[in-house]
Amino acid sequence: MAQQTSMQLRLLFVINPVSGGKKKADPETFIKNYFRERQEEVHFFTLDRPQQPLRDVIKKIKPGCVIAVGGDGTVKMVAEQLLYTGIPMGILPAGSANGMATELYIPANWEQVLSLITREQPSTVMDIDLIQINGKEICIHLSDVGLNALLVKHFEQRGIRGKLGYALSAFKTLLKNRRLEVKIENRKMHIVRHAHMIVLANARMYGTGASINPDGSLTDGLFEVVILRKLSIAELLKMLFRHRPFDPAKTEILQADQVTISTRKRAHFQIDGEYLGKTKLVRANILPQALKVIVPAPPEAR
Repeated sequence: MAQQTSMQLRLLFVINPVSGGKKKADPETFIKNYFRERQEEVHFFTLDRPQQPLRDVIKKIKPGCVIAVGGDGTVKMVAEQLLYTGIPMGILPAGSANGMATELYIPANWEQVLSLITREQPSTVMDIDLIQINGKEICIHLSDVGLNALLVKHFEQRGIRGKLGYALSAFKTLLKNRRLEVKIENRKMHIVRHAHMIVLANARMYGTGASINPDGSLTDGLFEVVILRKLSIAELLKMLFRHRPFDPAKTEILQADQVTISTRKRAHFQIDGEYLGKTKLVRANILPQALKVIVPAPPEAR
C-alpha cells in the first residue's frame, strides 16, 4: 500500500444519529474503537448537535475524505457539500434505506467499509454524475413525479420503517393513484404521455431493490427518464425479481442530459426519498463527474 499523505489520514465522519432507528451498535463508538490503535486523524460531525455549518467544518479541517454515516438522505446532504471539491465521499450505510450504497456495491458491514476507506481492502475513487433539479436541488440517486412520490409521502406519514411500512404505504397509494398527463421535452424530443410516474434516474434501483432503470450508469454523462405508462403486475415483477426487458408500451425509458417535465395538474414530487410536495414543472440537467466516491475496487483491479 502506498504511503498516505497527512490529508489522506484526516477523516471526517458525518453522522445522522436518527438514521435507521435503533441500532445494535452506535456508529460513533464503533468508529472510535476501530481507529483506537491506528494513525488516522478522525473527526466527527453529528447532525443533531448545534454547531457551525458542515461546509465551514470541511474548509477548516481539510479532510482527505468525508464519510456519510446514515441513509440516502445523509448521503445526499454530504454530497451537496462536496460537489467539485475533489474531496472523495465515503458511505457507511446506517439508514432504513441505503439505496446508493447498494448501487455502488458498498458492503453493509461497517468494518469492511472502514477497511475500504483506509485502503486496507482494495478500493478505488469513482467519479460519478449527479442530476441538478430546478437549478438548485441535487439528485444523487432517483427522483420522480407521481406514484412513488405519493408513496414516499404516505411512508413518511405512517412512520413505519422497513418492508411492512412500505407494503402498507404501497397499498394505500395504489388505491388513490391516477395517471398524469405529462409533457417531456428537451432539444431532441417533445412528447406527451399519460403515465402513473415519471422517474429521473441517475442510478438503477430503489432502496427497496426494485430495478427501475436496469441499464443505467452513474458515469456515462446521461440520466434516464423512465415513464411508467401502465400499471402491470408483470412489469412490477420484472422490477422486483426478474430484471428482464420492460414492455415499451407499459414502461418507456429515454436517455437525456437535460429535460423539462411539465404536468397538466400539480403532481407529487420527491428527490432521493425526500417528499417535496406538489409541482407542475421539473427541470433537470446532468452534472457530469461532479462527485468522487470511494467504492470497492473491481475484481480485475485487485
